[in-house]
Amino acid sequence: MNDLKAMLEDELKCLDFIQAGFHLKAFNGGTINSSYHLETSNNSYFVKTFESDKIALLDRKELFNIQLELAHKGLAVQPVYLSKSGGFQIDQWLDIPTLDQADLSSLIVTKNLAFALSNLHNTKITAAELDLPSQWQHYISLIEVPVSASEQQMINKYATIWYQACSTKAVFCHNDLALSHVTHAQPSKIFDWEYCAISCPYYDLASCIAVNGLSSTDEASLYAFYAQYTEQHISEVIAKATIMKPLVEFTNKLWYEAVRQAT
Repeated sequence: MNDLKAMLEDELKCLDFIQAGFHLKAFNGGTINSSYHLETSNNSYFVKTFESDKIALLDRKELFNIQLELAHKGLAVQPVYLSKSGGFQIDQWLDIPTLDQADLSSLIVTKNLAFALSNLHNTKITAAELDLPSQWQHYISLIEVPVSASEQQMINKYATIWYQACSTKAVFCHNDLALSHVTHAQPSKIFDWEYCAISCPYYDLASCIAVNGLSSTDEASLYAFYAQYTEQHISEVIAKATIMKPLVEFTNKLWYEAVRQAT
């Protein structure tokens, strides 16, 4: 991380729009990536370094271009600069509270989450398809723990569920929609597009429930609002998201173990 920060500072000094005398203030970041508030003499920016690239196989240039398109559609903040190595990115600074910071009832929070999800799932954009079973195999290779016969049987079962679900319905998804990734503003903007892809919307929904640790009451509200916004029967939404829950849990388990091994 120190090497990446040193590289970040060295490259910032060479950028014409940054100029000398900038200041970097670190945030309490995510599990592995680091985030900073970058202040220059006449501007503010958000900077994120990508330590997670040791674990996730991500095309940073493609993600930068997707975010550009999303910003044009009003869904994301404007990306400003991607480093030469792809090790960090500079975004427009947005001084608006996110859903985890705003003083809102849980009902309003879940309503905003459901709207953000339904809006994304209705967005037409070119992106890679999420091959979740391949992602599992990548994480397993990093963990370097033998897979038992029963575990492989479970993986095969989950893979069948995944491919069948995606063949039925695949849309643009965020796949990591935490409260801290959604602004409390209309229209809301969404952050952290690292795991966005063409994917199963019900996996996105189940992932949102898991990453935010929603209570059963809030989970029920999220289902109800999402069903309303997407004009589906709530029973169908619940059933399909419930099928995806074990896949979300398995993915998260592998990811955290891969992070633990890498750090």
